[in-house]
Amino acid sequence: MKSFRTMVYPAQLLALALGLLCLPATSQAAGEIKMTVSATILKHASLQVLSQPTAVVVTAADLARGYVDVPVTSQVAIQSNTSGGYLLEFANQGDFMRQILVHGLGGVVQLSPDGGVIAQSGAPTGVTKATLALGYRFLLSQSAQPGTYAWPMRLSVAPL
Repeated sequence: MKSFRTMVYPAQLLALALGLLCLPATSQAAGEIKMTVSATILKHASLQVLSQPTAVVVTAADLARGYVDVPVTSQVAIQSNTSGGYLLEFANQGDFMRQILVHGLGGVVQLSPDGGVIAQSGAPTGVTKATLALGYRFLLSQSAQPGTYAWPMRLSVAPL
């Protein structure tokens, strides 16, 4: 008696499983098979930073004024597949500011020193593609000193 070994690949196992799923659970009339197929589309949102400064320069004049403006410096591309929109999260990793004002979201948005989350509406079709040009005004803290600081804002996105 001869022994044979056969390699089974994952794609073959998947085809076999799908074939078994198509078999009727109960007896059907000859030549007639009914099958229901459904799919679930998971909510998804992504953010790509197109451009962003690497640093913020704070001068003595900025300290005297109490803020530093960084106009239209960040450009981000956002995609979301939910009609509910998405949450845009701003996380501050700098310690030289007491408040953050963001321009470019249909008005001026005020954030705490830690940052914040802003809800953005989605498209009626459920697919949103947006490119945002954001500017910032950093209101300086009492402890801020003149100098160059690493870019403090980190952005992320989550579907609604």
